[in-house]
Amino acid sequence: MNGFVRKISALFLMAFITNVFAQNSADSTSRGKMNVFGYPYLFYTPETELAFGVGGIATFYLGKDVFLRPSKIVVAGYYTTNKQYSFSVDPQFYFLGNKYFFSMSIEYEYTIDKYYGIGGDTPEIVNPDYEANIFLVSLEFQLPSFFGLAYKSGFILDYKDFEIVDRKTNPYLTNVSLIANGGKTFGLGALAVWDSRNSIFFPTVGNYTKLKAEFFMDALGSDYDFNIYEIDLRQYYPVFERNTFGFQFFGKFTGGSPPFYELAALGGQYLMRGYYEGRFRDKNYLAAQIEYRRYVWRRIGIVIFGGAGNVVPLLSDFRFRNLKYSYGFGLRYQFNIKEKVNLRADFGFGKETSGVYFGIEEVF
Repeated sequence: MNGFVRKISALFLMAFITNVFAQNSADSTSRGKMNVFGYPYLFYTPETELAFGVGGIATFYLGKDVFLRPSKIVVAGYYTTNKQYSFSVDPQFYFLGNKYFFSMSIEYEYTIDKYYGIGGDTPEIVNPDYEANIFLVSLEFQLPSFFGLAYKSGFILDYKDFEIVDRKTNPYLTNVSLIANGGKTFGLGALAVWDSRNSIFFPTVGNYTKLKAEFFMDALGSDYDFNIYEIDLRQYYPVFERNTFGFQFFGKFTGGSPPFYELAALGGQYLMRGYYEGRFRDKNYLAAQIEYRRYVWRRIGIVIFGGAGNVVPLLSDFRFRNLKYSYGFGLRYQFNIKEKVNLRADFGFGKETSGVYFGIEEVF
């Protein structure tokens, strides 16, 4: 109960600070002007303990086309009372009438993560912790689809340097020949996208589909040989005025011999909220979620969500009776009215677990 009180207190403090800073933010983004919004924030989870962070987002247009979507640059960094830290930069650019899209993610973090073994029913262990330094770069480029088969097609490049600096007493990380000290992964892939959303920040109608295939090989400098396939389906329905239902189905399928930290991981701030990300890992992951969204007073909004999913070694092992469930609610503060960009805080709950998540933009 004390942990939950601390979470509530941190949320209200964050909301107060954010509201003060947001009063000075612009409410519109003209074609020739960059809109910049910065904010401090606090959050508390059992994994990080108390965390102090600073974030920001800049939105702008790379052209005067009336149908051009806004580009953005998101930056964030935090430090926790158990000495974890993370820094990230995530730019996304739309240009030439939305025909081309480029995104990049750069992140460096020192983390005290947890590993419970592989499978959808792994038990609790005395000390699941280990420490790691992680540096990653992800690039994605989309262009008009070949032969009109999709809205866009494109290419992906992913690089990750994952260094395990302390195994602690985690029983699953004592086999040096299996895990080594982490390693480098380098992958190239292709994607196809169908996108009819009316907004990239707060869609209320339309759908989004993304298919991705990525290959990690020795020939590219990767320490591991494996492949990843993903499917992401989203649909949005407006219901009466100011009400929206969003649906998402997600699947991740891994082949070859990936390291444990590249396996599909259930949980986190985007899907199956309430579960620690990576509490359950395996080669295949299927999950779905539904979310109700509504602005209730001026810039203040609420969401209610629920999800179900699980990880399995083979797709043939998937059983509905073994599904895990999550649910929760969230608060929103709309600091950019024209683009409908929200600051979000979500409370998620699973079976004997919970989590608090803070960020910019919607989860999906």
